[in-house]
Amino acid sequence: MTKKYNLCYDVLTIIACLMVVFFHCNSIINTCTDTLSWRISVVERCVVYSAIPIFFMLTGAKLMNYRSRYSTREYAKKRLLRVGIPFLFWNAFYVAFKLITSRQMPFNSVGEFITQLLNSDFQPRFWFFIPLFMVYLAIPVISLVLKAENHRKYLWYAVGFTFVLRWLLPPVLGLLGIRYNSQILMPVSAGYMMYVLFGYLVSTERWCRLKRIALYIAALGAGVFTVWYTVNSSLAAGGLQSYLLSYDYFPSALTGAAIFVFFKHLFSSSKRLAEPPQNSKAVRIVRKVSGACMGVWLTHSLGILLVQALTGLAKSSYLYRFACPPVVFLGCVAAVLILKKIPLLKHIV
Repeated sequence: MTKKYNLCYDVLTIIACLMVVFFHCNSIINTCTDTLSWRISVVERCVVYSAIPIFFMLTGAKLMNYRSRYSTREYAKKRLLRVGIPFLFWNAFYVAFKLITSRQMPFNSVGEFITQLLNSDFQPRFWFFIPLFMVYLAIPVISLVLKAENHRKYLWYAVGFTFVLRWLLPPVLGLLGIRYNSQILMPVSAGYMMYVLFGYLVSTERWCRLKRIALYIAALGAGVFTVWYTVNSSLAAGGLQSYLLSYDYFPSALTGAAIFVFFKHLFSSSKRLAEPPQNSKAVRIVRKVSGACMGVWLTHSLGILLVQALTGLAKSSYLYRFACPPVVFLGCVAAVLILKKIPLLKHIV
């Protein structure tokens, strides 16, 4: 079975990747000053935090039904070539980068090397790949549920309980001063697997207008509350209180879900967007940029360092925070597309 091209997934991939770059150019949030600039940084953080949920939702939308297209062996091969090899190469690159810039070996033994690799110490922004690999390992097992009768009910059951038990109750009870037992969870959909299942379910059904509006209102309400709480608690404490700024809590979950559902409905409700002419220039550009986003994630830290060195802009300036991310993103896309044309290097991005 040939996979049908989905323009929505590529657009969401680009948006989420750009969010990640904005996130890493927003270090001013850690300063916690009673200024408009800092308050804006809190609002920005609350929005771009949804990038990670969106990435995992896309993983579910694109991979949960892989069995209809190819074997599990082919699935594993594709994940290794697409993500595994680049992950190992760029970790080695950052080891060499630290060795050159600090003139000191980042590790002193094989055990220390493995420890730092597993904990993303060579490049902290690579933390995302560890849970992503775990999701890749889980999908061949979880995807078998799709063969069961009424499997959608079971998956929504898992998503619903996971959201309540892990994304809603812990932060709400924490705000009320009640200590939550971390063992209260739904094992089959714990962690980021909830986003994966949600992405698959939403990608294969159409929500009514009332249901979508309810989600948008919930996401907006959660976002406003998070900004209010973060600003007021941080100013009172004299330092950033990032309690609700978590990928595991309801604000980022609802915001990511709202963005995913919005674009999914937008593209599916328009025949031109749902079935775009693949030979059009715009679609070709979107596909190329989306295909480069993995490489952007791997290289954008270098892009940020380069922009900082060339411009000398203060990290607190609006120009740095809002102009640099698009520049870094486009620069990295250009670099990745060039690398993809080189036979020996095309597999590292």
